[in-house]
Amino acid sequence: MSPDFEIITPHLALKLIPAEDAHALQALIVQSPSLHQWLDWCNPSVTLKDAQDFLLATRLNWVKTEAFGFGIYERENHHLVGMVAVNELYHTFNMASIGYWVADKYQRKGFAQESIAALAEFCFAQLSLTRIEIVCDPDNTASQALIESVGAKREAIARNRFIFHGKPKDGVVYSLLPIDLE
Repeated sequence: MSPDFEIITPHLALKLIPAEDAHALQALIVQSPSLHQWLDWCNPSVTLKDAQDFLLATRLNWVKTEAFGFGIYERENHHLVGMVAVNELYHTFNMASIGYWVADKYQRKGFAQESIAALAEFCFAQLSLTRIEIVCDPDNTASQALIESVGAKREAIARNRFIFHGKPKDGVVYSLLPIDLE
C-alpha cells in the first residue's frame, strides 16, 4: 500500500505521519498524561529522537505491509490530534488488532470514534479482513465506552493479553465484524 494513502472522513484525514511532524507527535505525547497510564510507550520523557524513530518504524511497517499506522489530522486546520493503527495482522485468520489514541487536548470531540469507524471500514473494504480485535485495560472504562460506541462487542477478559512496562496484563477483548458497521 502506498504511503501516500489517506482515509478522509467528514472532519478528519487519516494518513501516515510525515517526518516533519515529529515535533508535533512528541509534544502531543508528552503533554497527554491521560495516555501515560494506558500506553507504556507514551510517557513524559519521549524525546524528539524517540518520535523520529517511531515515525521511521511506522513508515517501514507500511512498506512491508506489516502494520498501518495513521496520524489523525483535523481536516479544517491540519493539526495532528492522535493516531489509529492496524497492527497484529493475522493473515491466516483474516483478522487484525487495532489501536488508537487521541491527545488530551483533543479528547471528547468525537475524533477517536470517527477515526476508529473509518479505520474499521478501511480494514473490511481495503484489506478484506473479516474480524478486528480491540484490546484495552480492564480499568480503562472510557476506552471501553468508546469501543462500544462504534459497535464493537465485548467478548472476554483475556489473561496476560498484553505487555505493559515489561509485565503481562489482562485485557478486555472486543471484536468488530463487518456486520457491526451496518
